[in-house]
Amino acid sequence: MKSTAEYDEVVVFGTRGNALLMLNEAELLWQGRVRVVAMVDELSNGHLHPVLGVPVLSRDERLKLYPDVPVLIMAGGIPLRKRIFHDLVAEGATIGNISTLGMEGVDKGTIFSHGTICGPRTRIGPNTRFGIGTLIEATLVGHDVTVGDFAVLSAECLVLSHIDIGAEVNIAPGAVIMNGTPQRPIRIGEGAVIGVGAVVLRDVPAGAKMIGNPAMPIRKWLKLQKMLDEM
Repeated sequence: MKSTAEYDEVVVFGTRGNALLMLNEAELLWQGRVRVVAMVDELSNGHLHPVLGVPVLSRDERLKLYPDVPVLIMAGGIPLRKRIFHDLVAEGATIGNISTLGMEGVDKGTIFSHGTICGPRTRIGPNTRFGIGTLIEATLVGHDVTVGDFAVLSAECLVLSHIDIGAEVNIAPGAVIMNGTPQRPIRIGEGAVIGVGAVVLRDVPAGAKMIGNPAMPIRKWLKLQKMLDEM
């Protein structure tokens, strides 16, 4: 697997809203230093991008025209990001990272794995590690935090301290993962979904869908709502 956070030109995989939002954030870090030479869209290609004015290519065209240019994966959904990542690795592509090491508010020991994209507004504490293909737009990731492969930490969420986030977890905007302890970190199980504004106080099982404050499985909130309606 090849990856790099050092580049002057990139190809962006993704062409729509999420990709454009992330590119706007990346430009705060790049300051005009990095040029997007092309974008990749598997469904609609063969034209110029209406906003950036660069060619929109198929995967085969990317491989033919820009085989050595790093590729940033800026598609939004976790299953799609994961599939694109593994497809690009199989093609021998160099996966681009967006690393904020060296920026104010980011601990110098932070570990960014292959294909991680981290927004420049995220503050990160010590002893923090991000797995491959993660997308980090959180306001804060505190200390002693591990984030599993392909997890998404959305804008304005807060991940405090002593927390273990499993692979492919999706934490929605405004959610808060409260503090664990060194002896008992809070664990968010693989594939869990934490809803908008949810406040997580304890462990979350793998695959659970949590909402509310305090965060509970959706079915429990529905049961509680039914009880209130019947009062």
